[in-house]
Amino acid sequence: MVALVTTHPDDIDDIGHFVLKAGRLLLVSGADVDFVLQRTTLLISKLGGAAQLFISGERLLLTVDEGKTYRTRVGHQIAGMGVNTGLFAAVDNVIVDAVSGSIDLTEAISRLGRLEPAPQLHPSWIIIPAVAGTTAALCRLFGATWWVVLAAFIGGIVSIELRRFLATHSANPIVASFITAFVSAVVAGLSLKAMPYGDPVLAFAAAGMILVPGVPLLNGISDMANGHPGVGLSRLATGTISVVAIGFALFLASQVVGSPLPVLLVTPSIPVWQDFAFSAIAALGFSLLFNSPTRAIVACVVCGMVSHGLRTELGTLGLDLATSTFLCSMLAGILAYAASASLSLPWPTFAFPGVVAMIPGSYVFRAGVGGLEIMASGASNSTSVLLETASLAITAIILTAAVGVGLLVGSSVWRTVGFVLVSIRKPHHTSIVR
Repeated sequence: MVALVTTHPDDIDDIGHFVLKAGRLLLVSGADVDFVLQRTTLLISKLGGAAQLFISGERLLLTVDEGKTYRTRVGHQIAGMGVNTGLFAAVDNVIVDAVSGSIDLTEAISRLGRLEPAPQLHPSWIIIPAVAGTTAALCRLFGATWWVVLAAFIGGIVSIELRRFLATHSANPIVASFITAFVSAVVAGLSLKAMPYGDPVLAFAAAGMILVPGVPLLNGISDMANGHPGVGLSRLATGTISVVAIGFALFLASQVVGSPLPVLLVTPSIPVWQDFAFSAIAALGFSLLFNSPTRAIVACVVCGMVSHGLRTELGTLGLDLATSTFLCSMLAGILAYAASASLSLPWPTFAFPGVVAMIPGSYVFRAGVGGLEIMASGASNSTSVLLETASLAITAIILTAAVGVGLLVGSSVWRTVGFVLVSIRKPHHTSIVR
């Protein structure tokens, strides 16, 4: 987790401040460690400096060589590593402009300062129904009936409003996820009581899925794969705790509503054309939730629609879920890099909305319920509950890994092809790779 360069700084304090702040903003907005190291190395080498950057799950440390002595600067605490692709793209643009020389260091620091707190790129009257629509779309993708989809939409409105309220009051992210999951699931469940028919189980699952920290989990896999276990394990641990908190909230909500979550759940399949359509709706909502730039939204929708819809199609052809998830995540990675090159935006802008609907949150929730049943029943547990709980837990782990590894392979394929093409066309061309 160290970036090393070998030139000499002109203004150590300003360079250190810029590098630490840019690196922290990239991390909290969804960048993995390799991306941050790449960008900060470019910054230090361009601005002038001999420095080492250390990235942990809590802070960034920058050690600068002043010739006869070393000076270490400690960055501000990293307040959660979530996702904000609009902030990600804006910070990256500042870095690119600073490295290219189109702005000086003073202007670069000023622009970073204006990005915090991160501006919301889309109006609330668009975000709220879009995210509620994502909750409803996820519910339909699980095979729910239309009444249940409607209840999930109502719960989704409560979810996004409560989520935004808790964020403005600086609530602990895990506590906020627990409260939001519980309240939105109860609202969805009680809504179904006033409707002709509907089992709220799938509405509960959708209420949890919209809150699953898929991006930190995927970045954790990426960091582990790229040799950064400290940050990777931190992200995976935080993401896992969040999922457990959401699952326990759904369990409590099911008890309040009077519809216990089952460990064994058989969901009907939906037509493939509906899968493509509702995958597009889900990707649209996630892109707005992630604060994606306006010009990126169509590409985000295409990535999500193609990856999830194609996975369903491969399933109808007999391919197993893990393999189809890996292949479609790899395709999403390739499409994300293609969109990144075309629109000059960082590739996670398109990759995250493209695959987050494939994160197996419902498997994790039901595995958690199975664990609670095992705890309550003790030695009297049936073999079927034990086996089903173990199966759900293993499936969740494998599918999450398939998504993360598929994205990594897809991005590697695109970068390899792109490098070869650039080398053929312009043998001496160098550029900043987004």
